[in-house]
Amino acid sequence: MKTLKKLIVIGVIGVVLFIYPKSFKETYKDVQVYENGNKVSTIDIELDGKIHKSYFVWQRLMFSEVLKGTVTIGEEEYNLQPWDLYMFPDEDGNYTDKGIYRCSLDSGKHDILDDENSTLNITHDKNKIYITLENKEFIYPSNTVEDYQNVKDRMDR
Repeated sequence: MKTLKKLIVIGVIGVVLFIYPKSFKETYKDVQVYENGNKVSTIDIELDGKIHKSYFVWQRLMFSEVLKGTVTIGEEEYNLQPWDLYMFPDEDGNYTDKGIYRCSLDSGKHDILDDENSTLNITHDKNKIYITLENKEFIYPSNTVEDYQNVKDRMDR
C-alpha cells in the first residue's frame, strides 16, 4: 500500500511539473531595425514570457506549446497573443510549429485585429527573433544582408 501511495504522489508531482509553465526570458542587444528592406537603426528588445502547454495534437501524440508574456521594444511594451501553429497542417499535411513560437503584438492602443503585420516570431532556442511592427522589421541576429534574408525566410515559412 505504501508503494501505491508513493507512485500516486510521484505521478501527481510529475503531472504538475509537466503542466507548469516554463520561463522564457531573454534580452537582445543591438537588434537591427529595417524599413522597406533597408537597415535604419538598432534597438534593444526584452522578452519576458512563459511557455504554456496548449492543445493535445493527436497526429504527434504530444501537447503543443505557446508563448505568453510581454516584449519591450525600446520603450514600448506589448502583450503577446499566442498563435498555436499546430492547429492547422502545413502544405505537406504535417502538423508542426517549425521550431518557432509566433505571437501577435498588442499594445492596448488599438485592436490587434486591425494590424495583421504586428507579429513576433522566435525560435525555441531563443537564437533568432523576427518582429514585424507596422512598417518596421526587427531582426536578430543580422549583421549582413544574408543574415537578414536567412532569418526572415526562416520565420516566414
